[in-house]
Amino acid sequence: MAKTFPTRLVVFTAAGLLLAGCSTGEPVDAAHLTIATTPAALDQATSLAVAEYVVSQGADVEIQSHDDHEAVFASLDDETASDHESIAVVTTPQQADTQDSAPQLPGDVDIVAQAPAELGLTPTASTVTAAQIAQAQNEQAVADDQTYPACADLTWLHTVTAQEEIDDLRTALAEVGCEPAFESTGAIDSDTYEEMTRRLITEDQTVAVLSSVDPVIADQGLATLELETEQWPNTNMVAVASTDINESLASHVTAVVEELDSEAATDLLRGYHNAQTSTSDLQYEVDDAIRYWLANQDLMDDDTVTDFSTDDVE
Repeated sequence: MAKTFPTRLVVFTAAGLLLAGCSTGEPVDAAHLTIATTPAALDQATSLAVAEYVVSQGADVEIQSHDDHEAVFASLDDETASDHESIAVVTTPQQADTQDSAPQLPGDVDIVAQAPAELGLTPTASTVTAAQIAQAQNEQAVADDQTYPACADLTWLHTVTAQEEIDDLRTALAEVGCEPAFESTGAIDSDTYEEMTRRLITEDQTVAVLSSVDPVIADQGLATLELETEQWPNTNMVAVASTDINESLASHVTAVVEELDSEAATDLLRGYHNAQTSTSDLQYEVDDAIRYWLANQDLMDDDTVTDFSTDDVE
């Protein structure tokens, strides 16, 4: 039976958690931090990691999940008490017209921290479907045909990919004669993630547009389609604020976000998804997975973290 988790509001209190964190600086002066984010899996997992770490440094944290980026950024303008700070932790598209891959952000927010990983979108399918698509591409090349009729029979799944990104994908695919049907899975939770994975493995003609750091690609032996993706949109994981935030708090947020290179981001998502889909008798929860990841990044004392890496938590 799949587990369910709250996505609208999560509250962490320093008094309620016994975390022996490895401090990277001064204790947080602000008593309360609100993190605004979206339902996207990496946004949720990163927000949870930041929350767990900041709580270990002495502050209470509340995570608020909003439907989209616009609502996330708007929430930063809400008035707060003097001991209350607000940030957003989100993946945001890169600006298309810049050479430095700068994140596309509203003019009234500043970057607190940016992850080193550049997050691309990857067309992924089962090895059988990928082979069928490759054969159709070869036949197209031999015939010198600029269209790809078989592409119309494909279903391309996406999660909470922004409509602007989907429009960019449609345009890029149309340029190579591919015009598939797109289908949204909705926000990814334990049920939708399992269903998406099942469809990729068992259904021919099904492709998923996944983040390049999604662990399901390697874990399920999925194939990446041989398509030209240079013009596809890329994103960055950032923590931003609309006002200057406490210096010690900013350093703790940065300590977590800057750990997210591609490998660390994949590991974080793997633990997050495994905890949600676990049917084991072990008490393996999302917060356990997050703390284990923090310990692997040397941000938490591993003596206080349960190691599930060698246990069967499936």
